[in-house]
Amino acid sequence: MHHRFRIGAMDAMVVSDGPLRLPAARKIFKGPAPAALESRQSEAGQATDAVRVEQNCLLLETGGKRVLFDNGMGSDTSFGPDSGRLLANLRRAGVDPATIDAMVLTHAHSDHCWGTMGADGQPSFPNATVFIAQAELDFWSVPPSDRRLADTVAGVARHLLPLRERIRFIRDGQEFLPGVQAWLTPGHTPGHMAFLFAGGWCLTGDVAFHDPLSYAFPEAESAFDTDRALGVVTRRRMLDRLADEHLRVVGYHHPWPGLGGVERVGGTYRFVTDTA
Repeated sequence: MHHRFRIGAMDAMVVSDGPLRLPAARKIFKGPAPAALESRQSEAGQATDAVRVEQNCLLLETGGKRVLFDNGMGSDTSFGPDSGRLLANLRRAGVDPATIDAMVLTHAHSDHCWGTMGADGQPSFPNATVFIAQAELDFWSVPPSDRRLADTVAGVARHLLPLRERIRFIRDGQEFLPGVQAWLTPGHTPGHMAFLFAGGWCLTGDVAFHDPLSYAFPEAESAFDTDRALGVVTRRRMLDRLADEHLRVVGYHHPWPGLGGVERVGGTYRFVTDTA
């Protein structure tokens, strides 16, 4: 499954790694009443017994390079059996993974970088330079004090550290590829990055990961954030900018293909899906 479009002057394509099944919203979003969460899900035509999200990986052609943003779950099925489709979907779109020059990671959670290495321990994208924030790699490269972080630390050791010589660190505000600027957006993880593209677009990562709940309840703390209070501050800051500057959005976990924009609704927000 893939969707071709344009980001300014750049050719772009969203390629699916398949959906994930997460716990019920009341177990993820802390603060709102469960009934309020379920009501918004029902209004959006979503089931309330669990949260289902997509994995919309962006492929961008810029400066003569083919750049992939995040790469899904790989062979891991912790969030259901329907993920791990990225490589097959790239090939269906006519893209050989070996032709990808750069792989940009918003952060190091499993559903964003466990497609880096195959089940055989070999790189899935053998010629790609890896871009990530140093704070992100550093945080996940040491034994965790919190057992809940252990799986991600183990995943980074398996998928990223073997490629350390290929990794390039990116800084807040840096245009590290033509038309691609890094935007440090911590809270979900310490080195979480969003990305701003020439032409008025933003890839938001997991700052506001769910449509509609992240927008309708921006003050809700997310169980997936390493710093929940900072996550709320960053979410408000991001959503304000997206709305004020009328930026188009690539939403990694939003309903396929994840493209749209953000509008204010009173003290909250709404994601408006592109119809074209």
